[in-house]
Amino acid sequence: MVKRRKKTNWEPVSFSHPVFRPYTTALGQIALAWNNFHSQMALLFCTVMGGGYANQFLAIWHALKNDAAQRDILEAAAKEARENREYESELGKKLIEEIHWINVRSREIADLRDDALHSPLWGEGGIRNRVLPVTGLGHVRAQKLMDAESKRGLLTEFRWCRDAALVLTDYVRDIDDVLSGRVRKPWPQRPALPNRGQTKSGQRTPRVRQAKRLPPPRSSRG
Repeated sequence: MVKRRKKTNWEPVSFSHPVFRPYTTALGQIALAWNNFHSQMALLFCTVMGGGYANQFLAIWHALKNDAAQRDILEAAAKEARENREYESELGKKLIEEIHWINVRSREIADLRDDALHSPLWGEGGIRNRVLPVTGLGHVRAQKLMDAESKRGLLTEFRWCRDAALVLTDYVRDIDDVLSGRVRKPWPQRPALPNRGQTKSGQRTPRVRQAKRLPPPRSSRG
């Protein structure tokens, strides 16, 4: 008679196990928030390129398969628009400065997003009831997540990534509204990104702001 292997207390559980639920929710929210951020960047690119019938501009944007390259062409378009005097001197200078700031901040968010979405995770039920990155295979991004777990916790990192993407999305939308003339208001104030929130030691640091609910994307026609 074949004896069944006894399950050890450290054996990983299925990804459908309840221990994974807050993590899978957070990971899904990261992906959605980041995708919405880049959709808003695409709309800003259309505005910087001149607006109007935007399908041609969107075709250029989506022809680039790398998010970083898309952000780079937005910054390049803003610099060229100022050179061609499409925007007055002060407005053009401010536009270039803020798009550059957004790109720098988004690189930090993108790096954590890639760590979160491309790292293998394992879960353990029972008494420990935890989820951790799989670092034994030499995965560089998983090791970075393990370092973050020891300092602040995975869920804190994941939620910061989501919230930071939402803050940038709001700012990009506000800039687009001013440039396109849809809203008559002064240039929006540069936001502060949310902090890491709850630390592993239990010391709580306040959030800078709460992310607003995302509206449906606007049509590219108009």
